[in-house]
Amino acid sequence: MSEGSDDGRRAPPALDQFGMPIKGGEASARRRVRRSSGSTGGTSSTAAAIDTNTVERRRDSVAEAPDRDALQQRVVVGVFAAMLIGITVLQKIGLPAGGTVIPVIVPIAYAALIAGILFARPVFRPVRAILYLAVVITSALSNVLFAKHFTFSSVSFYFVLYLPFLVAFETTQETFRKCMALFSNLMLFFAAVVWIQHAIQFSVGWQYWPDLDKLVPSAYLVPEFLYIQPIQYGMQLMKPSGITFLEVSFISQFITLALIIELLFLQRLLRAAFFGATLFATFAGTGLLLLVVSLPIVFTRLNVRTFVTVLASAFVALFVALQLNWFDLVANRLGEFDKQGTSGSSRFIEPLDRVRAALREPSAVYAGIGSGQIEQGGNIFWWPLVKAVVEYGLLQGLLFYGFLIYAMFDRTPSRQFSVILILWYSFEGTLLTPLNPIALVMLSAMFLVRDAAPRRTRGGAAGAAVPAAA
Repeated sequence: MSEGSDDGRRAPPALDQFGMPIKGGEASARRRVRRSSGSTGGTSSTAAAIDTNTVERRRDSVAEAPDRDALQQRVVVGVFAAMLIGITVLQKIGLPAGGTVIPVIVPIAYAALIAGILFARPVFRPVRAILYLAVVITSALSNVLFAKHFTFSSVSFYFVLYLPFLVAFETTQETFRKCMALFSNLMLFFAAVVWIQHAIQFSVGWQYWPDLDKLVPSAYLVPEFLYIQPIQYGMQLMKPSGITFLEVSFISQFITLALIIELLFLQRLLRAAFFGATLFATFAGTGLLLLVVSLPIVFTRLNVRTFVTVLASAFVALFVALQLNWFDLVANRLGEFDKQGTSGSSRFIEPLDRVRAALREPSAVYAGIGSGQIEQGGNIFWWPLVKAVVEYGLLQGLLFYGFLIYAMFDRTPSRQFSVILILWYSFEGTLLTPLNPIALVMLSAMFLVRDAAPRRTRGGAAGAAVPAAA
């Protein structure tokens, strides 16, 4: 077989213009064939090398993707932890600013979310942004065009306080559960503090409780909350507030949220029972009311065994409370709804009366009395919707609640928990008390659970599918 021929036959000799063979022509042809085949082989080798490098780069990209994702999920947990410390351990601490005190949770939340933006790549949600801008524009125009008086600091703080609802991170159910476990663990510590306060109170007296009102300069304390209050008027026994909480109602509400988290997500029944007992030990009605309203929602997510256990525990707790005369100690609160100026009336009756009075004016549809003006009507516990409607107008209040509800249900890890949080905020929160909206961001709005569809990495490989919220 001769080289220079693809099929084994000798290549014909090269001829000159007279048809005579050219000397060395065959060798030249063979050399041309060799040169051509060598060139083709080199091109093939180069292409193969390029393909190999591309595959290796893609393989490296696919290998790095889980590492990047794991880092981002750790950052999300870190953001949650920072906000959690600020909203519990530092709840009473504030920073003096221009004659007022800004709760330290506000700068902590902003710092944590900015860190998340830098290292965890938040997801832009255009509908949230559009609704927020609608709230800002309509509320500002209501004040400028129609209100006789308004407080610029109040409307500015309003916009700043709800801006964090625009920040959201793509996350997994596993990361969300880690964050909820952190919340439960910290509240387990504060539940123990409640029992320690009772032990001190019954042994040497409540006067020996650590008192932040005495330990921290007043300029750095959030004002206008009743830190220490008696179980019943005239009694020498006080309600334990967990030392770092603004007042006992807040620790009772947070313990209730921890109890709900245990039932919905973690289902550690022994810990849930401990939270339930601690809730009774606070002698605060707001946490218990939140639990009663939330239980029908929680029961929709429980299996039969857990449901029966919780129901039996509730009956046992009710029996023990009756034996200890717990209801006698708090029964006087039930008569407060008919007495103006009492806690029950200021929380549930007077807000309704105020919004009804405001809506009698036709202009209340698009205009309010001005930001910061409702407080002049008395020391009432204004619901967020009532304050928004009275100060800015019905349209603005409904836009605000539309924005809030959309953010809370936008790819939420748990629709049931979002409903409970909105109920808690609506009837036991206030519009400009920072811990209420920041708690909503921390516990729900900042989490975007991944879609059930596979997610592709930059290298083109499909990632693992993560189920969306039920």
